Amino acid sequence: MADTSLTKEQGLLLLGKLAQDDAFRNSFEQKPAEALFRLGIPAELICCLPAKCLCSIKLDSKEAMEHARKQLANDADTSALQFIIPQPGFASRKP
Repeated sequence: MADTSLTKEQGLLLLGKLAQDDAFRNSFEQKPAEALFRLGIPAELICCLPAKCLCSIKLDSKEAMEHARKQLANDADTSALQFIIPQPGFASRKP
């Protein structure tokens, strides 16, 4: 099975909510699948995401989410977004 990914528009919407909406952030940290569904991501896509993407998670700061959203918005590639959410230390990691 191919890796499931979000569209650029879905990724921008998700990162925007994670950057600005405290209630959504809390919901996403506890139950990512439920939060994605409430955001409008189709259930068929959610159920195909890797299990590690649907585990509870501690998100990085709202500022880090906004930075990731801006990077995605400026990215010329509009094909898809891998389901990778910035986590604490994400921005400081080096390849």
